Amino acid sequence: MDYIINKRALRPAPGGLFVSTATTYENKVDLAACMDRLEAAIDPEWENRKLETWKRFLDFEPFEGGFRFGEATGSGCEHLGWPGIPVNEAIRDPEKMLARQLGMVYRATCRGSHEVPNIRCNYGTGILSSLFGAEVFWMPDELDVLPTTRAFGGGKCLNRLLEAGEPDINAGWGARVFETAEYFTEQLAAYPKLNETVWIYHPDLQGPMDIAEMMLGGELLLAFCDRADDVRAVMELVTTTYIRFLRRWFEIVPPRGDGKYMAHWNRFFKGRVMLRDDSLVNLSPEMYAEFVRPCDQRILDEFGGGAIHFCGKCDHAIGLMSEQRGLTAVNPSQPHLNDVRKLYDATIAKGIVLDTPVKVADMPGADFSRGLLAH
Repeated sequence: MDYIINKRALRPAPGGLFVSTATTYENKVDLAACMDRLEAAIDPEWENRKLETWKRFLDFEPFEGGFRFGEATGSGCEHLGWPGIPVNEAIRDPEKMLARQLGMVYRATCRGSHEVPNIRCNYGTGILSSLFGAEVFWMPDELDVLPTTRAFGGGKCLNRLLEAGEPDINAGWGARVFETAEYFTEQLAAYPKLNETVWIYHPDLQGPMDIAEMMLGGELLLAFCDRADDVRAVMELVTTTYIRFLRRWFEIVPPRGDGKYMAHWNRFFKGRVMLRDDSLVNLSPEMYAEFVRPCDQRILDEFGGGAIHFCGKCDHAIGLMSEQRGLTAVNPSQPHLNDVRKLYDATIAKGIVLDTPVKVADMPGADFSRGLLAH
């Protein structure tokens, strides 16, 4: 079926991108009523004060006891309800995706926390890999988890990827992401307070290494040892595509204000891009420095800096990572798997925010008042 948005048809991409064994949904969402409710609840003055507090934190001003952005100060209004929308249902209907995203803003608004109101076009980790033709893998509805993509199979995938060259950025999820972003901006424009305060942040594009591994799997890891030049070529191909995609994104959703800040995951950062380096758990520091860091650096340079996220244990590479130009923050989602002292010494001492809660007991004597989220 076609998806109709503001009289524009959004057609599923070839190859069954939007086809799965999922339920055919018939639930209706009154988006206008949801947006009316949020427009009435949001307070632009409070949101502006909140951003000023975040800027002080990002400038390493001290906060007694540390900065706790998630603590609630409001009475809460979650009991008023917001439509529950499963992720697979939201992906198939941009109206429902917007309602689902704004639901998180509504809850944060009711709680009165320092969470930054933000939304994104939420199509999972396989956006960039889908441009190259990777098959989308849908998760069962009952898991309520975003889709991803499968690695290419059959062997010699690295050769085929290089022979195919740069993909069309409208392939795979591409056109869908861009059209949904246009829809988001059009809908918010009709609500003055939402348009002023709600940030649309860039979708999850992962990072060059993550994308390459998603497409090539174990073949890539072996190629680091016996096909180094081809690995460099693949990383260059992915990085170039990444930059082309983000350039188009920022044409649709220009950076707000002076362009020096971005919202991401209800948080605030300096810069414009959030890279992911989850796959570093599989690489040595030397491999990271040779193959991955130059690609990350190129993206940071292109878009005026930003932050890097990683899951798992990456403290072996954190020192090399922190040497990059324009790196403003590091977000380890699982600090307990890392030597937190290594994380602290490689970031805070260099004026890089360590964007993860760390327990005081794990780092006796450390200064928890600045540049570090309090636990």
